[in-house]
Order: sequence, then structure tokens, then C-alpha cells
Amino acid sequence: MSTDKSEYMVNEERFYQNFGGRFPAVTRGPDPAVTPEHSAASDPKRITDTTLRDGAQDPRFALFPHEAKLEYFDLLHRLDNGTGVIESVEVFIYQRRDVWVLGKLLERGYEYPRVTTWTRARPKDIKLLMEVSEGRIRETGMLASASDHHIFDKLRFPTKARAMEAYLEPARIALENGIRPRIHLEDATRADIDGWVIPFMCRALDETGGEALFRVCDTIGWGQPDPYANPPFGIPKLIEHLRSETGAELEFHGHNDFGLATANSMAAWTYGAKRVNTTFAGLGERTGNTSLEQMVAAYIRIYGDPGFELGVLAEMADLINRSVVGVSAQAPMIGSGTPMTQAGIHQTGLTRQSEAPGGFIYLPYDPEMVGQRPRELSLVGALSGVDGLVSVLNTEVERQTGVVGEYRATSKVMSRVYSAIHDEYDGRWDGTRFEGARNSFFEPAELLSLARTLEKAPRD
Repeated sequence: MSTDKSEYMVNEERFYQNFGGRFPAVTRGPDPAVTPEHSAASDPKRITDTTLRDGAQDPRFALFPHEAKLEYFDLLHRLDNGTGVIESVEVFIYQRRDVWVLGKLLERGYEYPRVTTWTRARPKDIKLLMEVSEGRIRETGMLASASDHHIFDKLRFPTKARAMEAYLEPARIALENGIRPRIHLEDATRADIDGWVIPFMCRALDETGGEALFRVCDTIGWGQPDPYANPPFGIPKLIEHLRSETGAELEFHGHNDFGLATANSMAAWTYGAKRVNTTFAGLGERTGNTSLEQMVAAYIRIYGDPGFELGVLAEMADLINRSVVGVSAQAPMIGSGTPMTQAGIHQTGLTRQSEAPGGFIYLPYDPEMVGQRPRELSLVGALSGVDGLVSVLNTEVERQTGVVGEYRATSKVMSRVYSAIHDEYDGRWDGTRFEGARNSFFEPAELLSLARTLEKAPRD
């Protein structure tokens, strides 16, 4: 690489993306981003995990318990199952508990995920890392805030050139001590890409002999997966541009403020990023980060299953629910309620799909594949139909008595059960409106008791 410092001249004019607190406007160009040819800098695709670092900054809990971090790491190792696709896990080093956790993780001796760390771009942080890791860490993330919002307004650097110098020194120190720097371009989707980010990346590559790696951070979730969207918001064009101008190996770190973290991460893969950075269940600041489990599913769908042990996902969800914070029941792949339905037409599909030659009707995949135990999938609520009621009743009868298939849609009592349920959800009519409508599901035992009672009751 060239050492001509004129290539590293930066635009010292301030570059702000200030929309006054309103949604940021996206501009689109006439041509889409272009997918790159495969290379060692872009392939094979990998997933990295920051659940124990960025995920631990989630505002819903004060502490990710120390022992839970170790258990999570063990489960992550099992999920990867020796494939090496889930390449690394990232941790802090600053508190005594961080150092204890780091030591315990390293004691595991796992090849994958590798243990990496996170530091600020300060020489003293690299010296601390060397002390606490005792030569056992070979890669560290290194925060290098990229936007003028951070360079000037947060960190109070006098110039962008001064920020560049400050970030390069710890990168050199790390490399001199056998630690490869993965430079985190914080807030890259608001940064001056041509006026600072690219000059900085080129100089970092030059001064590290091409060893520097880069994490492109969509820190406040402004990224768009649209291939026509202009950078810095447009992730396809941003990744394409950074790759073509620098040749660097890129990782993408997304936030979910507009619900696009997974889509942006998939776009980053497509347009040249080698890695995407994730957290389990999307844990993280504000609305969270790109979800690990969603990117695992995306990897399988796009590149094929390398041999993940997917059943571990349910165990990971149980750990987080039990020890850290509640996982949404509707979280894809890991939510307890994702296979469930209360709508009559869906319940009919669930009832009939077991013998359907075309396979599943209202399930996108077999829930048991991701570790969810076999169970009744129909709930009895205000939208339930007869097929769902029959399914729940028969499951409960078999649980209580061992009798299989006692009820059918044509059973005489079913129309009475259906009417009684929907009478409760209608409520009482007082001549002008309904009052006292039920707003909870019927439990299976309650539903069976109702059916038994109606079977014995005389018809009107």
C-alpha cells in the first residue's frame, strides 16, 4: 500500500446529519449497489456475537449475571457445533467481574466461538487488555467513533485529523503485541464517508500492514437495506463503497430502531461484508441489535445449514428468560408463542396439515427443529373455530384419561360449546351495548369441563 500521506487528507468541514429529532430522510440514486465478486475479504460468511458486551447494555436489566454469561457461552458453542460459522464472542475487560468472566471463558478452550474483547481506542486500554488477558487474546474490538457528531460533539476532538491520530496509536500498540485490531467505526451511518472514514481506513490499513479489520456500525439504526438508497444510510451502497475503495475486510453491526437490523445485516452480507455482529434475542440498547437467531436462520436459508445444533435455541431462550430478561413470546424462532394460533381458519389448517401431502399449512417450519417441545398449538379465544376447539378438547381428554380422539367437529355437543364460548366473548347485551365480555383465553381443563357440562344439560 502507498504511504503517500496526501491520500489521507480529511475534510475538516463539519458533516452533520441533523434532522431535528424527526425521522431521517432517505435519498435514492438512479442505480442500485452492485454485488461484488467473491473474495477472501468477503467470504465465507461468518456471524459474531456481542450478547455479553453490547447485549448486556440492554436498558431492561441492570446486570447480565456472571454465571449466566458462562452458561450462554457454552450454549453458543453447542449451537455453532464445530462449524466455525459463529466465529467469536465479545466481552468487556473493565470491571473485576469482567476479568473473572474473561478468564472462565478462556478456560473452556473452545475453538469456536473464539473469545474477543472490546476496548476504547486508547493506549491505556490496550495495556489493560494485555495485563488481564496474559497473552491469551489475539483480537480486540476497538471503538473509533466515526461521525462528526461523535468526533466533535461527544469526544471534543479539535479536528478530524486529530481524531485519526488518536485512534491509530492504540491500533499500532495492539498489533505490536500480537493483538489484531478490529476497528469499530461507531456511528458510520452518519459519518463523512469520503471525507474521513475512507481516508482513516486506508491509513489504518497502511500502518498495520493490512492487518486492521473494521466493524461498520449503524449505531442509531438509521441504515436502509434498499440497494438504491444513497450512503451513508444505504447499507448496500455503503458496504460496496467501503469495500471497493479500501479492500478492507468488513463486519456489520446493526441496531433495530426502525426494525431493519436483520434486513440491513443480510444486505451487508450480500454487498461485501464478511461478518455480521449479533446478540441473542436482539438484546441491546434502545430497541436492540441484530438478532443472532434470525441471522442463523438467514445463513441456513441463503448458504445452507453447515451443521448448527438448532435445538439449542430453546435452551438459550430459557436461560435468558430465567436469568436475564423476558423474551417476547412472539420473537421469531425463540418465542414461546410463535407456533400458536387462536384464529379459526388457522386452527383448521393446523388440524389438517398433519396429513396434508403438501406439508405444513400454517407453520413456516417444524417448531421441534428449534427445540420447542411438542404441544397443543391452538388457543381458545374470541376468534377460535370448531376445529381449534376439537383439537384442544382432544388433547386435554388424552392428557386426563388416555382416550384418543373423543371429540369431532360433527359431535353434537360442539355447536353448543362453540356458542357458549362466543356468548362469553360477546358479553351481556343491555339494550344499547355489550358489557362484561370475557377477555382471557379458555384453559384446556376449563374447556373440557364446559363440554362435559353441556353434554349433560338438556337442550332448550
